[in-house]
Amino acid sequence: MKIAVVGGGAAGLMAAIVASQKHKVTVFEKQLRVGKKLFASGNGKCNMTNSILTRENLEKPNDFYNCQQAKDVVSKFDYNDFMQFCKDMLAIETITDLQGRVYPRSEQGGSVLDAFRLKCQKNNVKISDVCEVTRIEKTSTGFKLQVGNNETAFFDKVIFCVGSSAQVRNFNSFDLIKGFDLSFTKKQASLTPIKTEKVWLPLNGTKVKCNVSLYQNGQKVMSEYGEVLFRDYGLSGIVIFNVSAYIARNIVNDIYAKYYVMLDLFPELTQKQLEEKLFDRMAVCGKDSKTFFVGLLCNKLANEVIKACKLGEQIKQEDIAKIATFLKNIRFDVSGLCGEDKGQVVSGGIDFACADENLQCKNVPGLYFAGECLNADGLCGGFNLHFAFASGYIAGKSV
Repeated sequence: MKIAVVGGGAAGLMAAIVASQKHKVTVFEKQLRVGKKLFASGNGKCNMTNSILTRENLEKPNDFYNCQQAKDVVSKFDYNDFMQFCKDMLAIETITDLQGRVYPRSEQGGSVLDAFRLKCQKNNVKISDVCEVTRIEKTSTGFKLQVGNNETAFFDKVIFCVGSSAQVRNFNSFDLIKGFDLSFTKKQASLTPIKTEKVWLPLNGTKVKCNVSLYQNGQKVMSEYGEVLFRDYGLSGIVIFNVSAYIARNIVNDIYAKYYVMLDLFPELTQKQLEEKLFDRMAVCGKDSKTFFVGLLCNKLANEVIKACKLGEQIKQEDIAKIATFLKNIRFDVSGLCGEDKGQVVSGGIDFACADENLQCKNVPGLYFAGECLNADGLCGGFNLHFAFASGYIAGKSV
């Protein structure tokens, strides 16, 4: 059969490789090159998956993904399956960090993309770069695609792997399939920086490692340790991206609330222990507020603490409790999430109710879905790329 893969991202390339073992496959990609996001993921290192994504762990309560259906897809092609695929089909050597994040040994996303492209070439997959599909129609025998400059192409089946509008302006992938009577959830940028009502402009670009807690209507709903990046509009960094995922998932489900985050710069210490540490510093650093924080905080952050705690030129004993309380409870009220141009993924998409267990469209036989077009989003750490690979594998195997 002739199979069209619309979208040459991680899901599309995986689907093409698997489907081409039995069928003739053509990949259509509107960008200059397939695998653009695959090439850039993980700050260019390509965080392909996470070792925690085993069937056993996916059965436990967790928030790796936004819905059970996404977990079910990953369970069918879990971490162990993917690693075996990398070894047997792509010859990709990998390394794993302490957080379970898996990267190619080269630590270059280009190595992963090259491996996928080489396998496609060996499997005689035709890759049509800079070739936009503008319309998909169902015919009595299959599908008719309008591509490029109003050319038409006919295929027996279609695997729809067009991603979201994240990082691509003025783009709506769902316009291609709006005539198929599908159900879509609301879309919201996710894994994105957050905007805050208070910003520390002097700290723009400064990073700190701390514990971040998200509060929804005054109740703590999640807490995670990691790196936070101060920006002139709010906060960024991996842990903040995961905070944004929680908020984005609520927005998709029409759950709106007031949110704020609390930064604890010393989560390893209790309030009392931190106060004792600060008292001890007086004997070494003296009471001059300009030098009191040397060796404890970076200068820019120290200056903001001095301002926030309204400290005078000399640190007083009664200031210690105030400083400790502030350092363990720095509050930022969330005013919103950054848009899709800064987001790594988009929460929301095609409702899983539209697809069967093989990711085939229930009311359009021969049309399959894979990747970010589905209502599936994961946390940072390789979860989204793994879902793309898993869904692409399932769709490619099922055609």
